[in-house]
Amino acid sequence: MSWYLYRLLPDRADFADTMTEAERAAMFAHVEYWRRPLDEGRVLIYSPVADPQHSWGLAIVQADSTAELEELRAGDPAVRAGVASADFLLLPMPVVAGQG
Repeated sequence: MSWYLYRLLPDRADFADTMTEAERAAMFAHVEYWRRPLDEGRVLIYSPVADPQHSWGLAIVQADSTAELEELRAGDPAVRAGVASADFLLLPMPVVAGQG
C-alpha cells in the first residue's frame, strides 16, 4: 500500500465563501463520506485548504491500486454533485511519518 494526495478542486475560487445551500449540502455529504475511510485508517488526514488564490481540499489516502483511488473519487458526493472535481497526485509517498 502507498499513500496518495487527493485534491478536491471546487468549481470557483471563492467557493468556500459563496456556497449555495445545495452546494453546502453536497459538501456536508462530502465530509461525512470521508469520515468512513478515516475511521478505517485509510485516510491519514482530510481538510479544507484556505489558499487565498483558490480554496481547495486535501486528503492523504492509502490505497493498493489506482482503481481503489478511482472508486473513492467516483463516490465522493462533491464530485457526484458537480460542485468540484478531484484528482489524485499519483505519486506515491512510500514513507509517511506522523504523530501517534
